[in-house]
Amino acid sequence: MDIRRSAASLTADQRDAFLQAVVRLKHRPAPGGPAGVSVYDQFVALHGAVMAVIAPGLPPGERVNYGHWDIGFCAWHRRYLREFERALQAEVPGVTIPYWDWSDHTGAMARVFVPEFLGSLRTGGPAPVADGPLRDPLPVPERPAWWPAGANGFPVHPLLAEEFGSRLARGSVGVGWPPPAARIAQLEQLLVVQPGAHPLWFFWLVLEQGAASVTPRTHNRGHNFVGGHMSGAYSPNDPVFWLHHANVDRLWANWQRGRLAAVPGSTPSDHYPPQHQRSPFSLEEAPQGHRIDDVMWPWVHGAAGFDVDLDPAVKPLLPDFSAEPAATVRGMLDTATVDAVGYRYAAP
Repeated sequence: MDIRRSAASLTADQRDAFLQAVVRLKHRPAPGGPAGVSVYDQFVALHGAVMAVIAPGLPPGERVNYGHWDIGFCAWHRRYLREFERALQAEVPGVTIPYWDWSDHTGAMARVFVPEFLGSLRTGGPAPVADGPLRDPLPVPERPAWWPAGANGFPVHPLLAEEFGSRLARGSVGVGWPPPAARIAQLEQLLVVQPGAHPLWFFWLVLEQGAASVTPRTHNRGHNFVGGHMSGAYSPNDPVFWLHHANVDRLWANWQRGRLAAVPGSTPSDHYPPQHQRSPFSLEEAPQGHRIDDVMWPWVHGAAGFDVDLDPAVKPLLPDFSAEPAATVRGMLDTATVDAVGYRYAAP
């Protein structure tokens, strides 16, 4: 089983293995893709495309965000990160995605957002990353021993740069961070009981969007705290994205583990809303792709009728998962069984 560790606890070798895999993937030509597009770029394009999926059975003109703004946020990103992790392992066997423990801000600033790892953060308007291996170009004297031959830096593909430019940029303005450790512990145990509504609705809302009455500094705030490319639709341009979402996934896994322990004999499926339960917020069923037995795009095994409302120039950058088996929300409810290997999180 794969083990995902806190980024602040990685050894130098573990840190470098992750960085090497990321940079190699950034320079791995996309199979069958346009010239100049890497496998890493394909994953970035996918994150933007998932926000406007055209799915079979939808009314004309209607689009579904399969990965955000509803309860399937947790399951879709769990699959997305696992696909990326497999791609990393094809570059450097055994590497896993570390997580950014939001509650250990001191450790993150001392060991993660430093030149030896992901590079420094910055306040103010977006500007290119000024240190570390994620610059483009990376000066030859500063290239570490593991640096791939032929790679000049860590460029952002122009079609995926949004307004931030083709050099990785960061910049945070007026965003409070970090979330207090006590509030994160509260989130992991969050249980809102409302007749007819599964408690995961409330956990998901706080985890993705934040809620002032519980903990306002969660997923959305973290994206904006880093800023720059991390704050856009193509936020995986910044490798911080993967550590950020690994922590999102870890908090969900911790919440799931707590619910399983609190309800003896229950299964992971018991801790996800039934297929047709209505949201306590919209008073409607969750959108297509978010319900427990729904198939999640793009892992639809080549099913007909799917498309994305996306810039025609960007669509050729999307990866092709048509050869993979269809993936459902239900299949993502246990990290140990998401695939033949599975994974778990080490304690911080």
